[in-house]
Amino acid sequence: MKKEAPRNTKSRRLANTKKKAGSGYRLTRWIILGLLAIIVLSGYGYLTRSPDPQTIRIASGPFRSDSYELMREVADVVSRHSDWLKIEVIATRDSSRNTTLLNEGKVEAATIRSDTPVASNVRLVADLFPDYFQILTRRDKPVFKVKNLVGKRVAVPRFGTDEFRSFWIIGDHYDLPINGMQWQALDFETAADKLLDGSVDAIFTVRSLRDRLLLNLFADAELKSLALRFVDIDQAEAIALKRPFLGVGTVPMGAFVGRNPVPFVDTITSTVDRLLVTREDMPEETAREITRILFEHRFDLTIRFSLASAIKQPNFTVGSPIALHAGAEQYYTRDEPSFIQENAEPLALLVTVFALLSSSLFAMRSRWEATQKNRMDSYNYTLLDIAEKARNSNDIAALKNMRNELFGQLEHVVIALDNDAVTEEGFQSFSLLWESVKEVVNDRITELNEASFKS
Repeated sequence: MKKEAPRNTKSRRLANTKKKAGSGYRLTRWIILGLLAIIVLSGYGYLTRSPDPQTIRIASGPFRSDSYELMREVADVVSRHSDWLKIEVIATRDSSRNTTLLNEGKVEAATIRSDTPVASNVRLVADLFPDYFQILTRRDKPVFKVKNLVGKRVAVPRFGTDEFRSFWIIGDHYDLPINGMQWQALDFETAADKLLDGSVDAIFTVRSLRDRLLLNLFADAELKSLALRFVDIDQAEAIALKRPFLGVGTVPMGAFVGRNPVPFVDTITSTVDRLLVTREDMPEETAREITRILFEHRFDLTIRFSLASAIKQPNFTVGSPIALHAGAEQYYTRDEPSFIQENAEPLALLVTVFALLSSSLFAMRSRWEATQKNRMDSYNYTLLDIAEKARNSNDIAALKNMRNELFGQLEHVVIALDNDAVTEEGFQSFSLLWESVKEVVNDRITELNEASFKS
């Protein structure tokens, strides 16, 4: 019975070890799951966080121009529908000045014409509205076609502006002699007054069809019982071939006056798009927020300013001179399936296979580590059994055999360590216990020798 006790003790210890190893595996699994949950929640919190409050400056164009008025309304709508974004609208001379301010970092966004040269760090957000090339005259003046401007008094936009250059694009195409016209560079309001009082025969401008100053001109003409004529640019398609950033548009009959329609028929002319652009370094979330409000609150904008109904997503199927901002692109593609959505089934299969392989590898590793630990525990329990026998033994020869057994056990463990059957940590703990048991055996031999000598 005394010989069986150590075996039972050893079996119980091995069973307890296996139980502890299983508990350790479960604890590790719960720790990993907890860490994954923390990572997922942290990522969700990061993605849904509210950005820090910020104010961006937009260079809009001349005071009271369409782009200026539209940006004023956009700024107001943004302030009511965004919790963190504000817009400051800055009146400027024209698109060229806007791009300069943008490149110098004095503004974060700007409205420009689509034919305005820009630096490589400028990015597109949205198409705002088209501006129409317009030649206006009085019906009592003999100006029916562009060629009829030769020899006439013509008011053109101010020097150095985009509109001034636009007039000479038309003049170049129709080969109008620069000295063959009595042209004057004037601001639009002055030019309109001169047209109404007969000081000039025609005026040229580039504006939207709902521009307030333009509508005021037709209203004043009605009050003075003057009839105006819209001169068509009948070679607009040919001009667009030479200058691809210009478009072709049609001014519908009666766009300005309905009773005696102006124009009298649908009239073709050249157009240029007004764009909203930003610098490339504008944060993506800011560009996305601007784009979101432009499109999700367009009804609110249109009630305030009818021209907002023309805001649209850039059409990249026909090419664009300016690359789209990444933040705006995120909004435009929000309903398109992502790569993950398009490949959901094969990705799900891969994830499942990966999870199964990872779980299997993890289980195999855990089982291998448990096996290493159990093997090391069995060596340690053998040492404990030797120590127990040594303390109860009165036979010097048996004790010497135990000492030999100790060295044999050490040899086994060293070989096991070399074959990775046990861990380095387990070997360290075994070494300490082995030294202690060796001391127990040696001390017991010494005690018995002393007792034998005394007797």
